[in-house]
Amino acid sequence: MNAHPRPAAADREVPVLIVGGGGSGLTASLALSDLGVPSLLVERHPSTSVQPKAHILNARTMEIFHHHGVAEDIYREGSPLENTGAMVWLSSLGGDEPYDRKVLHRAAAYGGGELAERYARASAQPHANLGQRWLEPLLRRHAEERAPGGLLFHHELLDLAEDASGVTATVLDRGTGRTSTVRAAYVVAADGGKTVGRMRGIPMEGTPTFLEWINLHVRADFSPFIPYDDAVVNRVSSLSDDGTLEHCGVVPMGPRRWGRHSQEWTLMFSRPPGAQGAAELDDETIVKMVRRTLKLPDDHPMEVESISRWPVEGTVARDFRSGRVFLVGDAAHRHPPSGALGLNTGVQDAHNLAWKLALVLGGQADGALLDSYQAERRPVAERVVERALFSLFNQIAFTAGTGVVPGARPEWNRAQMTALFSDTPDGATRRAVLREYFDTNRITTAHLGLEMGYDYADAGFVSPDGTPRPQVDPLGLLYPQAARPGSRLPHAWLHHEGVRVATHRLHRVPGSFLLFAGARGQVWRDAAQRLAERYGVTIDAYAVGAQGGPWDADGDWHRLRGHDEDGAVLVRPDGFVAMRRLSVCADPARTLEEGLRTALGHGAASAAAGTGGRRS
Repeated sequence: MNAHPRPAAADREVPVLIVGGGGSGLTASLALSDLGVPSLLVERHPSTSVQPKAHILNARTMEIFHHHGVAEDIYREGSPLENTGAMVWLSSLGGDEPYDRKVLHRAAAYGGGELAERYARASAQPHANLGQRWLEPLLRRHAEERAPGGLLFHHELLDLAEDASGVTATVLDRGTGRTSTVRAAYVVAADGGKTVGRMRGIPMEGTPTFLEWINLHVRADFSPFIPYDDAVVNRVSSLSDDGTLEHCGVVPMGPRRWGRHSQEWTLMFSRPPGAQGAAELDDETIVKMVRRTLKLPDDHPMEVESISRWPVEGTVARDFRSGRVFLVGDAAHRHPPSGALGLNTGVQDAHNLAWKLALVLGGQADGALLDSYQAERRPVAERVVERALFSLFNQIAFTAGTGVVPGARPEWNRAQMTALFSDTPDGATRRAVLREYFDTNRITTAHLGLEMGYDYADAGFVSPDGTPRPQVDPLGLLYPQAARPGSRLPHAWLHHEGVRVATHRLHRVPGSFLLFAGARGQVWRDAAQRLAERYGVTIDAYAVGAQGGPWDADGDWHRLRGHDEDGAVLVRPDGFVAMRRLSVCADPARTLEEGLRTALGHGAASAAAGTGGRRS
């Protein structure tokens, strides 16, 4: 795809073309519409996903969805919180051996149970649980309401040609066989890496395919075999006849009843290197394998809706930007589902990019701001991929705690499992040791620091304030909130205009900046009003503690903001801190303008030059 002179007039012109109608692409469409940017989304499939796929939406993602007015619908259609609080490991669903139908371990997960208080201190939004089979139609409905005619399913991108002023796409209507051309200023590739990245010649770097994953979407009543009603994931690790432990995820998917009474489920297992490939296994064989692993009674009904097979890798695109094309979601990073990081990271990619595209297209921001997308999001993706890979293998490390030895005689391994559950001092010791192994799995189920603790301080598009970065928890469990430039705006509750409101909800409209000044901060508010008019942006400015302004009854904001009553914090439209002044300032207007200009990419091209983003 080399650059071409500008072609003849296209059949359709739009500022942004989105390729791919999954979670990331639909989020991009929603966000751009809310920012006043028309877009066209093309998706080669005739509908949204027919597979349940990803289902856990973390608090950061739900903040984004709240910002764009879809969070309440997700909570309403998804699992109640009381059914989404734990991960449970079981030795089987059925069977009659001494070690069958036992609870190996139970832990709070993803902000539920005893984690709820920790997560509530970090965000006003609890996590949600809704499989993509149901989430994507919900997002599509909202996107189509905001952009009538702006989503074309069963349409496939065939070619992209870029020139100095834009991109021309050739699109096939797979229903009629007709092709048309679309002219756009920018392209958002949310196609899972199936088309655009290959067209642009962008390699994926990291660990190539090392496992094959198989998902079954089934209808069944598993309530007689599931002991808990709040498990968002059940993980079965059963001892087979040949003495090996076989693993299978059993995930409730609702959609009307939840927990152990769900009507639909995802069953997940993998095929290791050297095993018979998933593609070589017919559906009947796969169903038999799963029933054997779960030890389901032969007469227990299970209706299989669909079976999907997909390769597992741990890779990150070398470039998240290629000229006028930007990669988001699985097009930019791919990894195992362990830790529920994939869809969440993709939604956050789209959110990071959308406001930047809007301001560049509107003329308020410099084009250099678009370099910040790769500079900010690629390091996040690298960390997510690393953690997902490590978590995948750590999830089965507990095997060592059972005493089961791969390759040992079946009699030995059966004896180990029997001893594990014996009512003896030895059995108690074995179970205590096993809990130690399982405790390491909190890096997968309680990683709040990984979900929210990333920052953009080193990308070159925020104004440093000279303060040190908070110490990072290497396990990713702890999330020390801070209003340091580059960090996510800390969550705190304020009282404003007679209601209790979270800091992240004080944006009046999507795309606005936020300014939080101290009680003596009227000068900052005045400067914000003048700068908003000069730069054509919206800045929602508040002096916390001043007469008529928000006030901090709990003291949390005063503790987290890091500045005194003469200081201020400027927050970007995506909720990340752009600038902070710790105390009194000789020229607040100039200081604020410098912070705003940096956030808008003015003069930031040199800072972005070393990020690796390729603009041609």
